[in-house]
Amino acid sequence: MMSQEMQLQVRDMARNFSNEIIRPMAQELDEKENFPHELYLNMGELGLFGIGVPEEDGGPGCDTVTYALVMEELSRGYSSVADQCGLIELITTLLVRHGTLKQKTQLLSDIMSAKKLVAYCITEPEAGTDVSGIRTKATKCDDGWVLNGGKIWIHNAPVADLGFVLARTDPEAGHRGMSIFIVDLHAKGVSRGTKEHKMGQRASQVGALNFDDVILPEAALLGQVGRGFHMMMS
Repeated sequence: MMSQEMQLQVRDMARNFSNEIIRPMAQELDEKENFPHELYLNMGELGLFGIGVPEEDGGPGCDTVTYALVMEELSRGYSSVADQCGLIELITTLLVRHGTLKQKTQLLSDIMSAKKLVAYCITEPEAGTDVSGIRTKATKCDDGWVLNGGKIWIHNAPVADLGFVLARTDPEAGHRGMSIFIVDLHAKGVSRGTKEHKMGQRASQVGALNFDDVILPEAALLGQVGRGFHMMMS
């Protein structure tokens, strides 16, 4: 655990950023339903993304208390900003816990610096909080996997570069037949639906993603086949 002095230093940095940068632009961000790329990069430079990533993996190695303090301060400025911080923390935690050395080396730095924007792709028309209804599937092929299906209400879907996609790899195995794949959202076969217009947190862009015979290499699998549900719940 970090010392209280270090926790308060990180909190004060987030508080100053929230007061000086976020709050003055919060109304404009909400009205325009836009999260400027410059703001992503600014937060990345300050180390506000992936703050729980261990030092040995290139992160600041902050503890859970410090993360909670940062989220509280960012939320005081504008909740959509904290939402982005939380999303990236979720993705980097998955990578740290389950990624291969190559995946972590290739992706963690770009995600924490916001050079690559990410989306966590779970919700579908038939599956929200109950993921048992998920129909997106990844079928094994000679060179890897073929991904088909669609996701809705996905944060960052309109702008993300990478999607961490929960898909069925064994339709007969229930929750033990789901896996997570790291998908290039600029790849052939990926398309984006219309951006949703929400009542709140409007700078956190939400939309749909569709996958039509998207070819994934073996290296796109995160963790083990069939462990996606367990990874997500942990």
